[in-house]
Formats: sequence, structure tokens, C-alpha cells
Amino acid sequence: MAKLEKTTGWKEYSNVIASVKNGSIARVYLVSGEEKFLIDNMIAFMKKTWIAPGAESLDFYMKDMGSSDLSVEDFQSLVGSPAFISRCRMTVIRNAGWWSPKSSSNPKEVEKMKAAIAAVPDFATVVFLEDKVDKRKKQLIDVVSENGMLVEIDTQSEETLSTWIRSSLSRKNITISPDCVASVISRTDSSMRMIHNETTKIVLYCENQGISRIDMNLLNKLCVPDVRASVFNMTDAIGEKKPGRAIQILNDLILLKEPIPKIRLMLARHIRHLICAKELGTEAKVISSLKVHKFVAKNLVSQARGFTMEELEKIYFLCFESDRWVKTGKMEDRMSMEVLLAACGKV
Repeated sequence: MAKLEKTTGWKEYSNVIASVKNGSIARVYLVSGEEKFLIDNMIAFMKKTWIAPGAESLDFYMKDMGSSDLSVEDFQSLVGSPAFISRCRMTVIRNAGWWSPKSSSNPKEVEKMKAAIAAVPDFATVVFLEDKVDKRKKQLIDVVSENGMLVEIDTQSEETLSTWIRSSLSRKNITISPDCVASVISRTDSSMRMIHNETTKIVLYCENQGISRIDMNLLNKLCVPDVRASVFNMTDAIGEKKPGRAIQILNDLILLKEPIPKIRLMLARHIRHLICAKELGTEAKVISSLKVHKFVAKNLVSQARGFTMEELEKIYFLCFESDRWVKTGKMEDRMSMEVLLAACGKV
């Protein structure tokens, strides 16, 4: 097996794909991050590259620990068998629990885990998939770094997502404007899985109808509603003291089958972001602090200028009150949202 050089620091999706293409196989990978679509693609690419056709049931194994932690003994038995005919025996373990805040801090247990990771044989490769990694588990993180690769795959940048959308469509000779690209990203909340689903839908429709150019009308017809843009427009209406317009936007979302609790949650989150944008003042600081894309930061800073901090704080409190009205049985969902928007218009 080709050896992977000792790595330090956390690598990204592109780093892993490049190393696999170059023939390198680490004995152990620790993978976490929010972008599950890319993580799943990475695992599929590793499996396709390393596991011989027809040997999947012999040389590939995936285990999800669920709510139970993986014992050192079980781990050793999982990785102890050599590959049958493939380049390596690949074991994927989801939520082993070793990197969670609740995992044992007993020095003896930690040493056993470290020794087990370091002793993964050359004929094996182990991929730990963790929803979250507690970075305070430094000893276990370090032993992975010494013997393999640390991988963190989070939500991709606006530039990366834009390029991906345009290239996905251009392969089918379909063009799309920058505004429509930004709308797709907004509609899907930057989720690559959702973007993949929406672009697939667009391609199938365009091929069937002989369409080669995407405009906003077509997006509105085919894609999931742009709830974020609707919430932005709703907030604009509140700032302009037009609660009737805000309620109309709410009704449009309800007609599109958007759940009212989701709308309320997104409005509250948006107001919270506006409070942060008001306090931070610049796009760069908003991007850094809130981890949002550039076009989102630009809109937040611009919209925040239309409110005072006191107004935003009052509206945020009203969002909390609206949720409380529903949970205490004082109002049903729709009425609570309409009362909320009416009250916000008077702030």
C-alpha cells in the first residue's frame, strides 16, 4: 500500500480526493463537518478506488454505533482482518463516540484508544465519521494526525457553490445568470445535497422542453421556495411599517406549504443576524462572525441600516413571545404569526 505522508492540521475535501487519486492511502481518517453530501461522495470515491469490483461484501464494512460507544476491543476486531483481493480493507465507523465530550477521559482508556489507532495494520484503512469532533480531545486527534489524516468538510464558499452550479448546468449546455445562481444558493441554504437535487430537476425539465437559459421565472416555477428571500422581504415590509405586506408574504409562503414554525424560526434567526450586523457594521466582520456568504452579509448590513438597535431588539423579543403564545396554547400558529407581524409593524 502506498504510504501517506504524516499530516498536520485539518484537510478539506479536495485534499483527500487529490491524495486518493495520487494513490495514497492513510491507515486512519477522522472526518467531520456539516457538508454531508461531500462526505458521502468522498467515501464513495474511496470505496470505488480501493475496493475491487465484486469484493465489496468482503473488503468493505460500515458500522454505525448510534448512541453506543465503540469499545477498543470491538475496534480491534473490526480492523484486524486483511483484504481479500482489494488494495486494502476499508472500515467506516460512524459516531464511534471517542471524540465526543462524553467520551471517557480516564488516562488508561485514552491510552488504549491511542494505541489501537496507532496499531491499525498497513493492510487496513479506517474512516471515523463524526457529526462533531470535540477539539479538546487533543491526544486522540494527534494520534490520528500522526498516523493518517484529519478531515473537516463544512459548508462550501459562495464561489465554490456558484462554480459547481454553473458547471453542472453548462455540461448540459444550459446557462444561468449570476442572480439566479445566488437564488439557488439562497433557496437551498447552501446545502450541496439540495443544490444537486434542484439542478437535476432543472436539467431534466430543460432537456424535456428544449430550454437553454435559466431565468428567475423558471426558478420560481421549478425550485423550492426562496424562504430566506421571502423573510428578507418580510423584514423590509416591517421596516417600512407595512404589516399588511408582511402578512401577504406570510400567506404566500403558507400557500407554498412552508411550515409556519419554520417561517417563525427563520424570521427570528434573520433578526438575530441583523442585530449582529448592526453591531459589527461591515460585511467582512459579518462574514467572519456569522459564517455567511458574501451576498448574505451584504444584504444584512444594508437592511440593518434601516432599523435602530432598539427596534431590532424589540422585534426579536416579539418573535420569542410569538413562539411562547403557541407553546402555551394562547394562539394557534397562523394567528400568532399574523399578530407578530402586525406588532412588529408598530415597533
